[in-house]
Amino acid sequence: MENNEHVPKYPLQTLSNALEILNYIKDCPSSEGVTLMELSKDMNIGKSSAHRILDTLLAYNFVEKTSGVQTTYRLSWGAFKVGNSVPKYHTLNSSNYVHVLEKLSNQTKRLSNLCVLNDYETIVMCSVNPSSNTISTMPLGERKPLYATAVGKLFMMQFEEEDIRMYFRNITIKKYTANTILNYIDFLDELSKIRKNDYSIDNCEYEENTVCIAMPIRDYTKRIIAAISISGSAEEITEENIEAFKPILKEACDGISDFLGANA
Repeated sequence: MENNEHVPKYPLQTLSNALEILNYIKDCPSSEGVTLMELSKDMNIGKSSAHRILDTLLAYNFVEKTSGVQTTYRLSWGAFKVGNSVPKYHTLNSSNYVHVLEKLSNQTKRLSNLCVLNDYETIVMCSVNPSSNTISTMPLGERKPLYATAVGKLFMMQFEEEDIRMYFRNITIKKYTANTILNYIDFLDELSKIRKNDYSIDNCEYEENTVCIAMPIRDYTKRIIAAISISGSAEEITEENIEAFKPILKEACDGISDFLGANA
C-alpha cells in the first residue's frame, strides 16, 4: 500500500501560490509590507484564498502581520531561518571544484589552480596539470604572495586603500622578476584595471617566463572567497590566447559562484 504520510496537506496549486506570495512580499519595496488587497489584486488570487494562505504562513512564522493603521504582511524570521541554512549546504568544499578544474585544464591544455586567501598569502587548494594528468588537493598547499600573483591581486581588489598601504608597509616586498610590481602607486593602478575587467594577469611577475590569468569565485555575500587561474609559459599564454581563455575560465568560476549563491 502506498504510504501517504508525507503527502502535502494542500493542493499543489495552493502550495505554488504560497511560494509566489512569499516571493511577492520579498520583492515589496516598503518595509511595512503589503496589504491583503494589494496582494490579491496584483497576484490575481481571491481575497479569501490569499487570506487562508497568509494564515498558514503566519503559523509557520514565515510572515508577520503589522498592527498599524492598515494591516500589512511582511516576511518574518521563520523565512530567514530557512534561507539562512542554505549556505551550510553550498560550500566551496562541496562545490566539486576538482571536477571543474579537470574540465578547465582539459579545455585549455594549461595548468589550473584553485587558491584561497590566508592572511597576506594565497594557498593552493587544488592543482590540475593536463600534461601529466596529475591532480593534487592540498588544504595547506603552496603559499604565494598577494602582490606578485594573479590570484593574489584579485583578493587585494577587496582591500580598502589604507589596507593596501599598510600591506606594503608591513611585508617585505621582494623583486621576484624584472616585472614584479614594487611601487604602491603602480599597484593601485593595477588594481583599478582589475576591478574594471574582473580578471587579473601575472605577466611573469612571480616566475620568469610564466604568465597566469585568474578570475574570482564569489559567494552569496558577493565576497571573493577563492580564485581560479590557468598558467603557462609566455609563449603559451599570449594576448591572443588570453582572449580565447577568458570565456572558458569565466564559465568555470561562474559555475562555482552560482553554486555558492553569488547570483541568488
